[in-house]
Amino acid sequence: MKKFLTLALAIVMALACVCALAEWPERAIELIVPANPGGDTDANARALAAALNETLGWNVIVSNMAGGSGAVSFEDVLSNPDDGYRFVFYHSGACITQMMGMYEEFNVLDDFKLAGMPFLDYSNAFVINSANPNFSDIPSLVEYMKANPGAVSFATETGSFTHLHVVAFQEAAGVEFNIVDAGTAAQKTTELLGQRLDVIGTQAGLVRDYLPEIGTGEFTCLGILADERLESAPQIPTLKEQGYDVVFSKFFYLAAPNSVDDSIIAAMNEGLAKVVDNEGLKEYAKNQWVNISSMTPEETEAYYAEQYNLYSGYLADYIE
Repeated sequence: MKKFLTLALAIVMALACVCALAEWPERAIELIVPANPGGDTDANARALAAALNETLGWNVIVSNMAGGSGAVSFEDVLSNPDDGYRFVFYHSGACITQMMGMYEEFNVLDDFKLAGMPFLDYSNAFVINSANPNFSDIPSLVEYMKANPGAVSFATETGSFTHLHVVAFQEAAGVEFNIVDAGTAAQKTTELLGQRLDVIGTQAGLVRDYLPEIGTGEFTCLGILADERLESAPQIPTLKEQGYDVVFSKFFYLAAPNSVDDSIIAAMNEGLAKVVDNEGLKEYAKNQWVNISSMTPEETEAYYAEQYNLYSGYLADYIE
């Protein structure tokens, strides 16, 4: 009789747990963005939050928590998981920060579950001020750099995703930039407008208002780091078609601490799969030149690991 009662109690508790999880979310879900407002990470998170709200009726809010190249956000969510109501919304730059030893208290793949990958951005680009008198495309850039070693400045953030791009391009082209840590995407754009830098690494969608045929024409996009041209911007060539097979996707994902129940991760993933058909999100992606993606948690973690290994090959000399 005692064993029967124990078993019955266990079943009741399990059913209660399942019912509680089935009702998730019962309140607001918070997406923690490890960046200041105004950049692509923040914009993507807000577009996703709006789509989840419209399609599923979820109350999703976005909170900005910049610092430590993502470390502040990851550590805060790790210590305050709030039963699966807090997710870090970040991008591939965490791979680089991790391998360079800047995440001392955690490892993204070891300490977090990745709930999905809603965006893939193939618009990673090299951009110049159109007034630059020395080069106007990748071939003329390489020619000028070989004739003037170290004379061309490239703006990035040390240890960032664009830092990886410049290292990979230098290796592929056999040239050397004067690499400058110029801060955030907005800061790099400001410096390029003032012609205080030669080349910046950024997402083409972030500077579209400065490009010809679309905006002011103050900037020229030398090429994107993709296998093929963007459907929304077919006028921009790839580095690959100009002779340099340097291809990277900037991927965005949602991460929750390992303590969060798998059923919540699955529920979030199901939500992400449903918003791919949201018209507002599709229009946003078209305008920003990003791709809406739908991956399972397993596929997301496998993709993250694959890209991590790819990056480590290029950054071997920078890894402690």
